[in-house]
Amino acid sequence: MKTRFLTLILICSLAGVGVALAQAPAKSGDKKAPAPKSEADLAFEAFNRVRTQQGGKMDQARFQQVISTGLAYLTKNPTHGRVNDAIRDLGFFGTNIDRKQPALRTAFTSLLKLEVTNLRFKEGLSDPTRAVIAALDATIADYDVREAFNADNLNTLREKIDAIAEVPGGARFLLERERSYSHVLMLGATPARVEAHLKKLLEHKEKPIAAMAREELNLVEVKKEPYALKFTGIDGKEVDFAQLRGKVVALYFWSTTNKASTDRIEPLKQLLSTYKKRGFEIVSVSYDKAEDRAKVEKLIKDTRLPWPVYFDGNGAKNSFSPQLNATSVPRLYIFDQKGILQTGLQGVPVARVSPDWPMNQVEGKVKQLLGIK
Repeated sequence: MKTRFLTLILICSLAGVGVALAQAPAKSGDKKAPAPKSEADLAFEAFNRVRTQQGGKMDQARFQQVISTGLAYLTKNPTHGRVNDAIRDLGFFGTNIDRKQPALRTAFTSLLKLEVTNLRFKEGLSDPTRAVIAALDATIADYDVREAFNADNLNTLREKIDAIAEVPGGARFLLERERSYSHVLMLGATPARVEAHLKKLLEHKEKPIAAMAREELNLVEVKKEPYALKFTGIDGKEVDFAQLRGKVVALYFWSTTNKASTDRIEPLKQLLSTYKKRGFEIVSVSYDKAEDRAKVEKLIKDTRLPWPVYFDGNGAKNSFSPQLNATSVPRLYIFDQKGILQTGLQGVPVARVSPDWPMNQVEGKVKQLLGIK
């Protein structure tokens, strides 16, 4: 009897300790359990798994699976934070299909268009869902015009973007669509048409769209004529882009506080060493603060930096960076022998026109401009 009584006391004591531990506040070093994923998160992940499936055959069954999971996510979770990503990835899924199989690319887009058309005329849809469908419809048209740039496809895209604005709540998708439309124009329309469109967008009632237009217009205006930049380097020497005509020039924006930008210094030094005698130069701009001048000078000395550095302590707020949309570092711009800014296509799956060249493309572009095979 006494043994049973002692056992009961021991069990109760252990239970009390367990409760106390369960109720005790977590220590600062304890890792918090990740928050449970919502149904919308899981639906997006399901679409992403199907979309990125490796080794799967590109056929009607695969297309239907991608479309059904994508549309299920979008229509059931139209206000989720990843909706814009899903719209882009679904509308441009055709870019995952080999260009040597144009019939398959067309087959996917045709099937997607059919499903979207059926949804557009479905009764009882909420306004957020209708806005998502309108944005997807415009994204598909965006894909079409990039596949075949012609007046009909361009007009269709413009109509579908305008239709987004007519749907309650559609404004949240306009910035992405208007930016992409501007880049489509840059890819196929005349510079005058691009400029006229962007100037029109400057008056847009949505301020983010007007701001985007200003950024894109900056590049259009810079590319009109040879770039003019003249300054006194941190070493006291004068730098004048006009004196560099006839050479390919890389303008590199960096900061001692940004490791990603300082990591590029050695590869750029090697690039300059390889192509300097062929007509390649580098000029750089430090975005460090005024109080960090000593750090800049130390880095220049330690790395034996072989190119001029502009430093005024104002970072991106100097007199010329805003004109180039160089708002952060690292940024690397390339100018040809005439001093004209070069832009390239960056981004997957939607390629955008950008003046910022990633390191894995810089050498190829320099060689192209120098005429080196």
